[in-house]
Amino acid sequence: MKIKDYCFKTEEFHLHDLPDLLPEDALLLDIETTGFKADYQTIYLIGCGFRRGEEITVRLFFAETPEEEAEVLCAFLDLLRDFDRLITFNGETFDLPFLEKRSSKQGLLCTIREKTSTDLFKIAKSHKKWLDLEHYNQKTLEHFFGIFREDQYDGGRLIQVYKQNAAAPDEEAQRLLLLHNMEDVKGMVSLLPITELSMLSRPDFKEMSLDVEKPQEWIFSGTLSRKFNLHLRIKREYFFLQVEEDSYRAVIRPFVGKMKYFYPDYKNYVYIADENLLLPKSLASAIDKSRIKKATRDICFAEKEGCFLPNVLHTDEREFRFACTDKDAYIEVLPGSVTPRFVSEFITAFV
Repeated sequence: MKIKDYCFKTEEFHLHDLPDLLPEDALLLDIETTGFKADYQTIYLIGCGFRRGEEITVRLFFAETPEEEAEVLCAFLDLLRDFDRLITFNGETFDLPFLEKRSSKQGLLCTIREKTSTDLFKIAKSHKKWLDLEHYNQKTLEHFFGIFREDQYDGGRLIQVYKQNAAAPDEEAQRLLLLHNMEDVKGMVSLLPITELSMLSRPDFKEMSLDVEKPQEWIFSGTLSRKFNLHLRIKREYFFLQVEEDSYRAVIRPFVGKMKYFYPDYKNYVYIADENLLLPKSLASAIDKSRIKKATRDICFAEKEGCFLPNVLHTDEREFRFACTDKDAYIEVLPGSVTPRFVSEFITAFV
């Protein structure tokens, strides 16, 4: 077995409040295996990361052959005793169950489930509307946050590299294997700001201002009560949002034009076709019955011109649509009644 340490200064990661994101009782964890079946495939690399003061250490436990798996597990479990929390990427689905199964196969007591677990993959997936990515694997998220690595392999491609190295040790092969695992662990440090997304979903503002001079474009800006590590630029149909450190800026673009309010009680109306007129049944008794048709849902509406936004706040206000079959509902918003608080609540509800 080989143990290799990589040391990094915390300042290299350019993160605010890194001690809060990575407390000293937290252990970053990533494993490399010879396959997905823990019943008969093995762990050949366990990568761990931890902070002590102003330094972050990435420690790798490498089984040079499959026969060294038990030794690697023992060394990892010994290190695990010093930590109360685990931070992984998809670890709750893959790494932790795999470690439990392989420890049991090797006759070792695994206490991994006694630790508090944070899975960065699950957090990222739960905030899809913020990130809006095609894929949510670690490298995709790293690229999204401007993190680029030397390693160009994925874990699956490295299985054959490991097997060849186990049969005939090769320095370059070992370098590739260790580099991949080290950068997986190091990359998780840079992805820790993903945990800030829940706070951005409920932003706490020190200051807010709103410019609604143009009906087609409302400009909202705010100063957040704390600095965030996330630098986000999010574009949606009705708004653009930019967050940088403690600066929060949004441009809201409501729909300006005509929309329809469809009466829910359309069966209580009749339609006078030659006048294109809707009337309550109670007022149509004097009209020649040959001119009267039953009102259907699609024609029983009142049209309104104004500014409209999707009703993502689920208010009880009258809802408008383009067509009666549309699922998306809108509310009319009068620019003079729009407040900074309404805009911030609209954006956070939307994402």
